[in-house]
Amino acid sequence: MALEAKKITVSKSGVSAEREPNQARLLRQGRSTLITDLGDSLTTKNGSVFALCAPSGDIDSNKFAGHGLYFHDMRYLDQAILRLNNREMGVLLASAHLLHTSISELTNPEIKLPNGNLLPKESLGIKRERALGPKVIETVTVQNYATEDVDITLTFCYGSCFDDMFVVRGAEPGNRGKLYPPRWQDNKLILSYDGADGHKRRTILTFSPMPNTRLSIGHAIYHLHIPKRGQQIIRVEIELLDQSDHKIEARPKLAKTATSFEKVKVSTDNPLFDRVLKRAFDDLSILQTTQHKDTFLAAGIPWYVALFGRDNLIAGIQLLAFDFTIAANILSVLAKYQGKEINELRDEEPGKIPHELRIGEMANLKEIPQTPYYGTADATPLYLILMAEYVKWSGDIGLYRKLEGNVRACLEWIDKYADHDNDGFYDYICKASKGLSNQGWKDSGNSIAHSDGTLAEPPIALVELQGYVYKAWLSAAYLERSVGNHTTAEELEKKAYDLKNRFNQAFWMPERNYYAIALEKGGRQVDSVASNPGHALWSEIIEKDKAEHVAKTLLSEPMFSGWGIRTLAETEGNYNPIDYQVGAVWPHDNSIIIAGLKKYGYTDEALTTFSALFEAAVRFPNYRLPEIFAGFSRKVYPVPVRYPVACNPQAWAAGAIPYILATILGLEANALNNELLIKRPALPPWLDEVTIKNLRVGNARVSLKYKSDEHCTLVAVLEKHGDIAIKIEY
Repeated sequence: MALEAKKITVSKSGVSAEREPNQARLLRQGRSTLITDLGDSLTTKNGSVFALCAPSGDIDSNKFAGHGLYFHDMRYLDQAILRLNNREMGVLLASAHLLHTSISELTNPEIKLPNGNLLPKESLGIKRERALGPKVIETVTVQNYATEDVDITLTFCYGSCFDDMFVVRGAEPGNRGKLYPPRWQDNKLILSYDGADGHKRRTILTFSPMPNTRLSIGHAIYHLHIPKRGQQIIRVEIELLDQSDHKIEARPKLAKTATSFEKVKVSTDNPLFDRVLKRAFDDLSILQTTQHKDTFLAAGIPWYVALFGRDNLIAGIQLLAFDFTIAANILSVLAKYQGKEINELRDEEPGKIPHELRIGEMANLKEIPQTPYYGTADATPLYLILMAEYVKWSGDIGLYRKLEGNVRACLEWIDKYADHDNDGFYDYICKASKGLSNQGWKDSGNSIAHSDGTLAEPPIALVELQGYVYKAWLSAAYLERSVGNHTTAEELEKKAYDLKNRFNQAFWMPERNYYAIALEKGGRQVDSVASNPGHALWSEIIEKDKAEHVAKTLLSEPMFSGWGIRTLAETEGNYNPIDYQVGAVWPHDNSIIIAGLKKYGYTDEALTTFSALFEAAVRFPNYRLPEIFAGFSRKVYPVPVRYPVACNPQAWAAGAIPYILATILGLEANALNNELLIKRPALPPWLDEVTIKNLRVGNARVSLKYKSDEHCTLVAVLEKHGDIAIKIEY
């Protein structure tokens, strides 16, 4: 099969690639992508650059629309194809275990040599490595295992249309600048695009050694003579440039700060769990991203390598026990982008914490609202919650003092803007023409609906949002009391308890023994049975006499697939096990629910759900929990069914297992009082021992060992450094 370059058409403004017809379809907000499947793609990331490629190492967007080498929300390569004598090679091994490096071990098909002889298949080993960093290094090593010398041809094909990530995902293309034909300069292939946003984007590929033939369509051809048992190495150095007048990094940067995950050592008697936990920490490390000199967790690869408010706040909460400095960084970064004005084009309001910030061409041209976009009703209360939890773990009241104005702006936003119909409950209405119709974590267009499938009518007051506001007020009260403002703290607590009383009356559905997913326009209950009330357990807004019904429903057959708790029960009109948020299973959702179950004393239910997620994780590739997986029953499918375009890895999915572990270990900190409370520790049946070393509470560090006993989980304090009191409560 001959190697084909991407089709190019010439216009007065330069050149552009012909697009598939489906590229003109509109990508609606709340959908990750119109791409149907990522298959067995390899995912790698390092700092602000990431790649998605085939197991062979090929990047070919003609075959797999999402594949590419990406930087700053733009695709800098959409073709990086390798052929042997114009033939595709067999894949022996494909791995991205090193996180920033993909390795493809390839071999030859039967090919005819120039001397007329046939080279048997599997005579050559071709190792293809792509290492990401400030520069991307691709190394191809050809090893001749044949008993005679061979003459072969290797062809490298590179190309780029410099598409915006939103166009890759399926959005209609906006204004375009000038795309230049590929050009050669000695051993360098230069791909260039002068964007309509004023950015000059370049992909510069340097080949070593020099190719024998250089074609203007972006091909580099090597005619190789390889002695028997000999080898040949070809190296391609890829430089990515984003040059503009804007204050943004011109070249890919590694994340500025490293996590201290390696400092907190966790070991167990279950090697499989150790691998799942290590994978989670590795994924969280790789998701660290730096842009505009800010470091944060990218929400997920490939669609969400960007700053997301809600995702970072939840991940920060999940990781407090393992590295609370992540939370401090998240709080500081999001404070910079806190809303300052009323701007309906971006759903912005003063004090509101942003949802999403993009930095590609479409964002720079303001063709999309993510500049940043503020369409999230829950990030603002979550900001207050994370601030208080950070102080509890770190004892760093100084950060609160520094960001006290931002905290007060969050509280003012809740009071002034978060209740559109003045009924005392907190809701959302989308005002941005290109914004999200749903603005909780379930932000797809069909996610909030009645039991019969009818969509809820805004303003929509989500059940979990009331819980977040309740917990946010109590969190703010804790912060106020910590600095001596007792009167303000009491006022916040009074508001919280009043909301709790009204909430339990308005959202409870007596006929279903469950909470409504939301109240819609007119205060009507949206009566679907969904996972959202599990978040209300986490916030502790639910009355104790109703918690048992919530726990029972969450673990009932319509909700619990056997691999986890579904987003929507099988009994509901919108249920679809392979739809984004109406029947699929989300690990982060389950981690929050598990924490809620544990708080109310439903330990068995929490451990059952934990076991399901762990057993799912060991069945997914690389022991990684994806962003989402299908809600099919375990009784029908002996393995969890993948969601075809899930992010892998994804921040709050990676944070799920660490958060659940901290939850079942019962870890609760109060660094201001130099205390660590271990509350009702419990281990699942498949985990008899857990040792956690160098756990940090404020300036103190402790090491603990948990061991299952016949009747309870025992805890031993192995080491203690610093001023810390450890209390164990059974």
